[in-house]
Amino acid sequence: MIRKLFLVALWFPLTLVLLIVNLTMLAAMSRWDAPAIPLSAVSPGESSFAAAGTSEVLSATVIAGDARAILLSSFLRSHGSPMTPYADLIVREADTYHFDFRLLPAIAMCESNLGKRVPLKAGFNPFGIAVYTGADNGKSFDSWEDAIEWVSKYLYDKYYSQGITNLSDIGQIWAPPSVENGDSWANCVEYFRDSIL
Repeated sequence: MIRKLFLVALWFPLTLVLLIVNLTMLAAMSRWDAPAIPLSAVSPGESSFAAAGTSEVLSATVIAGDARAILLSSFLRSHGSPMTPYADLIVREADTYHFDFRLLPAIAMCESNLGKRVPLKAGFNPFGIAVYTGADNGKSFDSWEDAIEWVSKYLYDKYYSQGITNLSDIGQIWAPPSVENGDSWANCVEYFRDSIL
């Protein structure tokens, strides 16, 4: 019993001595005098992590980015959308015109299955814009970029700048027949908008 008490009593001072010896050896082998990297040396939008003396072992560069475009690209890709390469453009246009970046893809999902079923194949109109009763194809665009830019501005001019931001209110103008079907257009757009996470 006395032997166990002696070992326990000896354990703590011995541990402290070994810790000091190890730290001293580590300090002797490391470059503690290496200058710290000033934050001003790191370019904007980038942060560098490298502890002094350990840069050979531990270093990383982190570049700030916008996760919205990544989320949107993933959503578009998972549905096989031809608009996948334009996720960044959709986010930029949404920022320019101050609406939720998920709105355009949600509309495109409800109107054309994200551009896979547009009324006029060469028309690049995944948003069902200007498809009136009796018309087959609606507005025609020259490219996906043209459609995204035009419809973004249209959303702002016709709805957002007029204070019309509620999906039910937008749906009454965008897809009037859906109002009689329990706001089916607004419900569809809301569902897909909320599924882009």
